[in-house]
Amino acid sequence: MAQSDINVLKSLLDSARSVALLLSPNPSLDAVAASLGLKLSLEQSGKTVTLASVEPLTVEFNRLVDVNTVTQTFGKRDLVISFPGQTELVDKVSYNVDHGELQLVVTPKAGTPGLDPSKLKFVAGGPQVDTVVFVNSSINDWNEAREFLQSAKQFNMDDANLSQAVTMIITAMNLPFNADIASNLIAGLEKASNMYQSATAETFEVAATLMRHGGHRQDVYAPAEVVLGTVPAAPKPQEDWYEPKVYRGTSTS
Repeated sequence: MAQSDINVLKSLLDSARSVALLLSPNPSLDAVAASLGLKLSLEQSGKTVTLASVEPLTVEFNRLVDVNTVTQTFGKRDLVISFPGQTELVDKVSYNVDHGELQLVVTPKAGTPGLDPSKLKFVAGGPQVDTVVFVNSSINDWNEAREFLQSAKQFNMDDANLSQAVTMIITAMNLPFNADIASNLIAGLEKASNMYQSATAETFEVAATLMRHGGHRQDVYAPAEVVLGTVPAAPKPQEDWYEPKVYRGTSTS
C-alpha cells in the first residue's frame, strides 16, 4: 500500500468505534492473517471489530490465532417489529405456524384496548458499524449487507502483501502488538512473499519488527508432497549390522 493510502486508513481507524473487516470470497492466507492481526490489535485498543468471510474458511487457516472468530453471518437480515407508543400495552409475544404460515401473536394486557396495527413498524435489522474495511474485496461481494454498509465509512485495502501493509499500519497508529498478532502477520508475510523469494528490503524490515514483538514462524508443508497412507522410510542399515559382534579382551604382562 502506498503511504498515502496508509495515512487515509489510519485516519479512519483512529476515529472509528466499531469496525467491520470484510474478506473476499476464497481469501488468501495473507488476507486472513493480516485481517486477524489487525482485528486483534484494534480490539486491544478498545474498538469493537467484526471479521467476516463470504464463505467458510478451509482447514489451511486453522493455524492462525483467533481464526475461530471469523463469521459468515455478517449482514444477515433480521426483521424487527416495533410498537412505538404501545409498548406498555403488550403482555406477551408468541408465535405459531398454521399451514406453513408463520404467525406472530401479540397479546395485549388485560383491560387495555389492544394494539393499533396501523402504528406497527417493520424494520430490517443488521450490523451496526461506523467503518468498513474491504480486505481485497468490494461492496459487490456483500450485496446482502449493502443497505447497512451505505452509511458507514468505507476503505478498500488492496495489496499484494497485506500482512506487510497491516504491520506498517499498526506501527503508524501505535496500536498494541503482541506475539499472537506478530505470529499471524509473519505467516501472512511469508505466504505473500513466497517464503521471501519475492521479498524486498522493506519485507525483511517488517519481518524483523514482527520477530522483535515475539512473532514466531510455523512449519509449513505442502499436502501434495505427502503420499496418503505412507510413513517416512527409515534408512537401510549397513550389511555388517546384522552380523554377530565379537569383542575380545587383551592383556599385557
